Amino acid sequence: MLVNEGVIPDDNNDDGSANTLFSRGSALYMKTQNNRQLGFVGTVHYADTLNKDTMYNITLSTGAVMEDKAARKNYPSHADQTYKSGGLDISQRKFITSSNTAVTLLKLTNNGNSPITLTMTVKSPFVTEAEGDELIGKRVAAPIMVGRAGEEYVEAMSHVDVHLSGDGMMPVGNDLVKEITVPAGTSVDEKVVMGWLAEEIPTSKTQYAEFKASNNEKAFNDQVKEYNEWWAQNIPYIDIPDENVKKVLYYRWWSNRFNLLEANIPGNDWQFPMNMEGVLGYNNGITVSVPWVLQDLKWLRDPSYAYGTWLAQGEYSENANYKNNPGRPNIWTWDMMQNTSQVGWEAYKIYGGGEKVLKKFADFSASDVTGTLNHFRGTNPDLVYYNHGPITGNDGDTVSMHWKGNGNYARLDGSSTAYANAVATQQMYEQLGDDANAKRMEEVAQRIRTAILNNMWYDEADFDGDGEVDTNGEGSFLHKKVINQQDIFNPWRDNNMFVFNFGVVPKEGEAGYKSKYLTQLSDYGDPNYYPIFPFFTADQHSIMKRVEAFQNGETSAFGTDQFAWCNFGNYINTIRASLRHYPVENINTDTYKTLFDWGAWLHTVEPGNTDHLDSNEFFWLEDYFFGTPWTPQNPPNPSGKMVRAWIHHDTLGMMNYSVMEDMAGLQPRADDKVELWPLDIQYDHFAVDNVRYHDANLSIVWQDPAKYTDSNPYYKDIPVGYSLFINGERVMTTDEMSHIIFDTATGKVEKPDGDVPGAVGDNTNTNVIYEIGRAVNLASADDTSLAGNEKAVDMFNKAGVDVEHSGVNLATTAGTTVESSYINSNSNVNRLADGSTIASITHTSNTALFGGSPNPSDSVTFQFDGVQTVDNVKVYFYNDRRPNGYAAPQTFGVEYLDADGTTWKPVEGQFRYPNYVAANYNNVEFSAVNTKAIRVHFTHASAYSTGIKEIQIYNNDLNVTPSENLAPKVQLDLPVNVEQGVPLKWRQ
Repeated sequence: MLVNEGVIPDDNNDDGSANTLFSRGSALYMKTQNNRQLGFVGTVHYADTLNKDTMYNITLSTGAVMEDKAARKNYPSHADQTYKSGGLDISQRKFITSSNTAVTLLKLTNNGNSPITLTMTVKSPFVTEAEGDELIGKRVAAPIMVGRAGEEYVEAMSHVDVHLSGDGMMPVGNDLVKEITVPAGTSVDEKVVMGWLAEEIPTSKTQYAEFKASNNEKAFNDQVKEYNEWWAQNIPYIDIPDENVKKVLYYRWWSNRFNLLEANIPGNDWQFPMNMEGVLGYNNGITVSVPWVLQDLKWLRDPSYAYGTWLAQGEYSENANYKNNPGRPNIWTWDMMQNTSQVGWEAYKIYGGGEKVLKKFADFSASDVTGTLNHFRGTNPDLVYYNHGPITGNDGDTVSMHWKGNGNYARLDGSSTAYANAVATQQMYEQLGDDANAKRMEEVAQRIRTAILNNMWYDEADFDGDGEVDTNGEGSFLHKKVINQQDIFNPWRDNNMFVFNFGVVPKEGEAGYKSKYLTQLSDYGDPNYYPIFPFFTADQHSIMKRVEAFQNGETSAFGTDQFAWCNFGNYINTIRASLRHYPVENINTDTYKTLFDWGAWLHTVEPGNTDHLDSNEFFWLEDYFFGTPWTPQNPPNPSGKMVRAWIHHDTLGMMNYSVMEDMAGLQPRADDKVELWPLDIQYDHFAVDNVRYHDANLSIVWQDPAKYTDSNPYYKDIPVGYSLFINGERVMTTDEMSHIIFDTATGKVEKPDGDVPGAVGDNTNTNVIYEIGRAVNLASADDTSLAGNEKAVDMFNKAGVDVEHSGVNLATTAGTTVESSYINSNSNVNRLADGSTIASITHTSNTALFGGSPNPSDSVTFQFDGVQTVDNVKVYFYNDRRPNGYAAPQTFGVEYLDADGTTWKPVEGQFRYPNYVAANYNNVEFSAVNTKAIRVHFTHASAYSTGIKEIQIYNNDLNVTPSENLAPKVQLDLPVNVEQGVPLKWRQ
């Protein structure tokens, strides 16, 4: 479905950045590719840059290869290309496996009358020595740490061993070489394989070995099968009547996957599965875009991707507002607007996970709410203020921040998202039964709401007093600018609709409701203000005000007037909020579908043709290009041809969630009921299937009874109407799409009341055609366990949360005391038992620091209040990515105090994960001991200090299989790591 054939239509130069190789691994991918050579030629990334323009290239002594570009096929799982060289026809299939092995499969065909003998040579800048039939690159920096000005950071975030091999090929110097004879009229298969073997990705070793040993056909089939299995295991199935739009939706699923990083790099940064905002561009977990992508990610079946992205933000948040994840220091490091906790709470209502998971996220969220108000300060403590356009994610398009020059602005967008996060956090704590924190967050939310309603509504249609109206409504919510320590109304508007998107504006029937607020929505869809398409960041009336000010010499900033995917999602959120909560005449389901269809159309590189799709970062009209030196005599004007930006296949926004929540109507809830509230988009049929919701699989099907009958349905054997299936069993059908709730405890359909008058989904005339009438199994979110998801278990353990076991952390229980052989004078040993694993390059307030220790080894001792059974210790080592800074120790061991009260003995029967000491999470399971004390001792790595974020001690009632003894592993150029699976000698 998603294959790209030939050269991309608007890419006349066959630009490697546009002709992206769709196939990628969990960390390894090609940022650009040069199709004029065989192999993997172009800018190669392993999580991030490696500063090389080739992974490996293959040359033939028959001469240069010439590609048949029209025959090029770029599939999500692999690329398929055709070349000629000398008298050979060459078929190349290449792909990168999930665990980062780059495979090239060649078929050399001789259509002539004589045999052809040639030499095939493979070169790579990543290999340096021969080992048997392979070329090896040991400890390749992967990725290189960027932002290393003044050598402030270490060379690399991690290291891998690179292995290069080929069928029948042998090393000759630093190349792989093979002589090949292709008989006349026959073909010969050749294969080249490069494995990127990382300790933190064990399957990288096994997968490389498997593909090295496979023949070409098996290698290809295994790759395609595994790739397709991922889709079946993760992607909800969507069927709608418009095939072009449907293809775009599946492209969006692919794009979400393409921008996922699963490098599992030990430390505080890129250790989680997470979305990267533009792996072909900025390539980081950028705060502002996290909630946008979470809206889609939360509907992938595996919770690891949404939860991992949230954890990556929270674990680096420094107990304050969310920060950009720091894999790329000095790039996009400022704090930004976001509604991550609000979307994250919705994700929890889909995936669940239980009290410990929710507590982790609620505490992140509470710190973010208070941290946001503290960080983005201005004259009113209950509003959010920004002084830099990119904080909103919209850069120069943020027209309001060009009014009367630079300055500090009270923001509707930032204040509304802070309100949404506060409300979500309140609800999380209510779900946990934490009344005190719920009340605290409720009070914060109410203060923000009151500040917006009392201070930011402008009660006239002429915002700037020039005698002309600036809105179709009675007034508008406006940003304010701080001038002489006073907040002054700002007449220039960006997307000032956030107050509706996030429920700041009271609904009819709520305290504080005023009908005049809703008149602001009358500007949506008016091309003079907020056209449906292009979905500009800013009010176009305000843009022209800025142009006029530029012409009059009142400002030197003409700024930009662009539109991006985030704008699409923000306006979709405005429409869906209006349809359900703020009904107005100019916004209806046709408005929604018009915007939705334009959003799909925007993906088409050749307008309207879905053969080539690309979600570029942003777009502009050529007569308002920011690179043109506009003058007051020749000012910009939002007109002309649409131009696509240079970052390709980006996820700066969201789309597919709207199918799940607005078309199918599924509304996430924490209890065991299923709520459906569709917007009644005018499709005569649709289906969503393979939807993971709590612990069940859901399907929602619509077949319009006005067109279809039970004897002639669109979907075979499914009755017409609006139907819900749980685990493959139909549990209800109604005759129309409306707001309903299915109670799994009774098997009955409920028709909720209380929707505002005029809201979409009126269920007054809804007829229940069928309901199952008995209990149906569906757990609540709290009762949905993640213990069976290996990736999720590992991910939460890295964040200090054990979702498998219910043991009590003895390190933090009352009566336990902590002491150490040394502690830095600016630190505190109790930090390693404060319940937090949060840390960053600069944040260590939750970390016990042993920097400056005069000892080669140190220890931490936990004394219990009586004898305790212990079989599990988890140690979280700090890494600040700095030369001569903090890193994991050379070794560490766990001991228990013997019954004699004086002898320390090593725990026995150990199983360790990971095998070698690593930054952050180290898990030690062992045969249970009964003891009054546990001691963790560690030998500092050469030239580095040790920091411990947290130590957890449990009796998890484990049945431990000891690790296999492994040879010591020593690396002398970096912190030395010694294998910990070997039995340790006890000492007194």
